[in-house]
Amino acid sequence: MLISKQWLSEFVKLPPEVSDADLAKTVTLSTVEVEKTINQAAAMEHMVVGLVVAVLPHPNADRLHVCQVDVGGRVTQIVCGGINVVEGMKVAVALPGSRVRWHGEGELVELAKTKIRGEESEGMICAGAEIGIEKSDEGEHEIMDLSALDVTAGTPLAEALGRDDVVFDIEHKSLTNRPDLMGHYGMAREIAALYRAPLKAYAPSQFDPKKNTLKGFGSSSGPGVSVLVDEPELCPRYVAVLVEGITVGPSPAWVRNRLLSCGVRSINNVVDITNFVMLELGQPMHAFDADVVGEKIIVRRAKKREKIACLDDATYELGTDDLVVTDGKKPIAIAGVMGGKESGVTDATTRIVFESANFNPVSVRKTSVRLALRSESSARFEKSLDPNQCDLAMRRAVELVRRLCPEARVVFPVAEVYSRAFPTVKIEMGPEDIRRNLGADIPEEEMKDILRRLGFDILDIRKTSRWTVIVPTWRATKDVTIKEDVIEEVARIWGYDRIPSALPVFSIAPPPEDVARDLARRLRHALAIGHGATEAYRYAFVAPETLTALGFDPAEHLRLANPLAADRPYLVRSLLPNLLEAVAENHRAFESVSLFEIDRVFLGDAKGDEDGQGGTLPAQPYHAAIAYSIAGDERPFVALRGMVEAILFREGFGVSFGPATHPAHCMHSGRSADILVDGKKCGMLAELTPEASMALGIDRRVAVAELNVSDLASRPRATASFAPIPQFPDAKRDLAFVVSDRVAYADIESAIRGASPLLASVELFDVYRGKGVEEGKKSIAVHITLRSTGKTLSSDEVEAALVDARSILFKRLGAVPRA
Repeated sequence: MLISKQWLSEFVKLPPEVSDADLAKTVTLSTVEVEKTINQAAAMEHMVVGLVVAVLPHPNADRLHVCQVDVGGRVTQIVCGGINVVEGMKVAVALPGSRVRWHGEGELVELAKTKIRGEESEGMICAGAEIGIEKSDEGEHEIMDLSALDVTAGTPLAEALGRDDVVFDIEHKSLTNRPDLMGHYGMAREIAALYRAPLKAYAPSQFDPKKNTLKGFGSSSGPGVSVLVDEPELCPRYVAVLVEGITVGPSPAWVRNRLLSCGVRSINNVVDITNFVMLELGQPMHAFDADVVGEKIIVRRAKKREKIACLDDATYELGTDDLVVTDGKKPIAIAGVMGGKESGVTDATTRIVFESANFNPVSVRKTSVRLALRSESSARFEKSLDPNQCDLAMRRAVELVRRLCPEARVVFPVAEVYSRAFPTVKIEMGPEDIRRNLGADIPEEEMKDILRRLGFDILDIRKTSRWTVIVPTWRATKDVTIKEDVIEEVARIWGYDRIPSALPVFSIAPPPEDVARDLARRLRHALAIGHGATEAYRYAFVAPETLTALGFDPAEHLRLANPLAADRPYLVRSLLPNLLEAVAENHRAFESVSLFEIDRVFLGDAKGDEDGQGGTLPAQPYHAAIAYSIAGDERPFVALRGMVEAILFREGFGVSFGPATHPAHCMHSGRSADILVDGKKCGMLAELTPEASMALGIDRRVAVAELNVSDLASRPRATASFAPIPQFPDAKRDLAFVVSDRVAYADIESAIRGASPLLASVELFDVYRGKGVEEGKKSIAVHITLRSTGKTLSSDEVEAALVDARSILFKRLGAVPRA
């Protein structure tokens, strides 16, 4: 958005020591970002108004003239090709050092003293396009005729043309919550507050409600124009005025220059008035041809597939969510976005209807986005405008009509619909709120002064140090609504750079180590990288059907009062039910399924952390669950046992396995075990019963394990040590025997290890049931490694150790050698 400094100066007088750079910096630091400062006069440096003293034909060129031009205090010779240059004409002269575009095209070229066809030429007599001004209507080689200007030769061209303004380019995104700054008066009000400068009141001519006249302006009484608003929520206020006796024509130079400074092209005096008011006050306006729209305006929702041709020469199909302004029959404008072409002002227009309205920002935004139709009007309406501006804008527009078209007259009464006044925003707060939030000791009177300069009213609450802050209407449209907004206003005007920047004092001690999370991270890495398992991420909610299928009691689980999914109302006590659902979902697509999950579980019968309200939360320890299943593998329990043993050994835990205590109903009684670390249970390992697997839709054997990671993290670990490489060879033998199916492998291994001090390791390599083995029994085969640290074992010593092992197996477990 472009802001003219000259326009600002009509409302606020800045101290003379404030430079353009200072102003841009102050506004950027406190309010909105000024992207760049444009000095219009810089583009016309070394350009002046010249008076043509003589025009002679060029001796060596038929189409050129040799002109003698007074450029202020001296006469210089310039060769010119303009066909309309004549003696006594005031012209735009570009002297050496200025930059122009030849015939208005190409890049800028710096002029220098030169010779053209043998004649010296010290500069250039310019056409408008060559110095960045719109082309003349007479032809492309026409020279600008400045004879109508009341200026003398030598006057800087920028000054003579009113192009000596300084323009600030405001970054548009920084205005998103400040629609009050989208006009010159709002920006002037802000700058006045920043510099404690006097602000001129915005007070255009008043309507006289008693006489139905405008003070100092011609008027007449008549039917005027009537307004009906069918959708008051989408159009809280609508003001319309009929003006007769209009003569449409070009605007005066001062209006065109104002618009051009802000990047707006001049159309005609009527349209320029609406754009002028929008740029000055920030309130969009529109002008209709009254002979086209008639005397009745209705604001309503568009009908389905209703169409309108707009001023951009495009036709738009509307829907029932779009708001339109109509003449009672057809749309004449898309409310807040763009006017219709048919009802637009033309050169033949003599009667106009001015519109100044307040439209719902959401409605305007939705319509603009859906139609891909953006305009200066929609950009303002969609940010929520102050409805009080409607009256001000209308009065200013009529005032400008009086100045540009003195013969025009207003037809009364003025039509207005004001269905819903915006409520006054009041915020209760005090100076201590500001000091506490900013960390700065700002005097109370200075706070009040800042807020009053910004237009806020402050009422002291009796017998307290509190205030009632009344937000001005132009800031109450979704901008300033809570006390923190008011605090920000004080901070930015007082100066962010003045707020003490003391660093907060805090301990630099490292946070306490979360050993459970660290262990969980290492176990995750070991399972995924070391054993090729896939991590699953499941919800912390479980379905009662899954719990029942596995033999778990839903009543033992915490039930959510407001579950995210109605079919999963319980929090998990174990990660296995949801992990087994994942196995059921994947086992048909993959031959091998090896999944794990590490997350918290929720134990309602155990106390956890305090909830901050005098109670305690359920315990939420970390668990690690593993599920393993390979098609055709009859021993998943053994494979998973080795995986669990490996990951725990890697962490320095002395792991062993014992008979399962309190196995769940879904666990196979002969293939389930407690996982022990230093003789204490820290988890379980089991194979699912065929019934449980079938209930979940799994048609092969599945082994599962679950570890209490939080419990493990608190256990002591063995210190890593290195054993010397054995100096003597191992003796390896196999043992095969038949034992009851109810005997756990952990008992078998324990018995063998206790048989001889020479025993170094025991490794299970075969479990067989079937032909040749009595029903209710199983055949077990293990590798045994024997070693001595002091000598090579003899055959007799090895055999004696094997005999001891067989004897203990038979005595303790009833195991007999396999034939």
